[in-house]
Amino acid sequence: MKYPALLFALGTLLSAETFPARLEKPLWPDRHGTVEINDQGIAYSANNKKQNLRFTWLDIQYFDRVSPNEFVVLTYKDQRLLLGRDRAYHFIITQGELSDALFAMISNHLKRPVTDRVPPGKVAAVYTLPVKHNRGLGGSEGELEFGRDAIYYVTNNKVGGRTWFMDRDIVAVWSDDPYRLEIRAYENNRREFSRTATYKFDLKEKLDPEFYRKLKLKLYGLETNNEVIR
Repeated sequence: MKYPALLFALGTLLSAETFPARLEKPLWPDRHGTVEINDQGIAYSANNKKQNLRFTWLDIQYFDRVSPNEFVVLTYKDQRLLLGRDRAYHFIITQGELSDALFAMISNHLKRPVTDRVPPGKVAAVYTLPVKHNRGLGGSEGELEFGRDAIYYVTNNKVGGRTWFMDRDIVAVWSDDPYRLEIRAYENNRREFSRTATYKFDLKEKLDPEFYRKLKLKLYGLETNNEVIR
């Protein structure tokens, strides 16, 4: 189960982790080497030393844990051949894994929204909805599980799952129909050159209006007030 406070506490205890890994290069042969994650940032040591990479935490714009063995680092470097799009690096860990505690340490150092596609363990959900996530080229089915501090989309889709912490990852939630819900989250949306993405869900059960009201109040820090939220 993902308890934010516990994971961040565990993350701060890790000094360094090193993994054999390869760097995927579209249209070019993959590079093989090792990745080290430590308090200063992320370093990649290639078999050819001229291809070594080093990113301090301030160099990293966005981090995406695709799976326990795969992650993407987005930097601030321009790619001239791609209209100035920021350069991303895609790593595959070939031995070991990016644990929850290590991912929490990375998140803590970055102090920026991140993407976590790894399914959570057992979640102490206060509310659960069976849903379909609608996407342009085909969706996925699963459940939205609402915890006290996070929203989880749990699905059998390999890369479709998400964990969104309310105080870090979510921009807004919206519903104008009791059978639909949208979650707008900070994410590197490369198709739209955007830093946010909107997740649209069809709900298989009617959304509880009182729960939705409380969710909006909590998200915007208004639990102690009596504002009307729509």
